[in-house]
Amino acid sequence: MSDLITTLSRMHRPGLLLRAARMAALTGDAQRRARRRPVPALLAEEDKLNAARLGGGLGYSALRHVEVMSALLCAARSGP
Repeated sequence: MSDLITTLSRMHRPGLLLRAARMAALTGDAQRRARRRPVPALLAEEDKLNAARLGGGLGYSALRHVEVMSALLCAARSGP
C-alpha cells in the first residue's frame, strides 16, 4: 500500500475536495466502497473524474469525486 500512499501524496487536488473526502472517509460507506472495488479501478475512476473536473465537462460529479477519493483514503489507511 505504500505505492498507493505515494500516488495519493503526488496528487494535486483542491483543498475542499480533500477535506470533504477526509470527512467522508470516516463513514462506513467509504470503507465498504474501498473493500468492494480494487484500488486500480478506483484510481482509474478518480483520474477520469479529475480530467472531467479540469475540463469543465458537464458530466463531472463532485459528489462522485468525493466518494471515490474517500474510498482511496480508506484503502490507503487499511494497508495491504
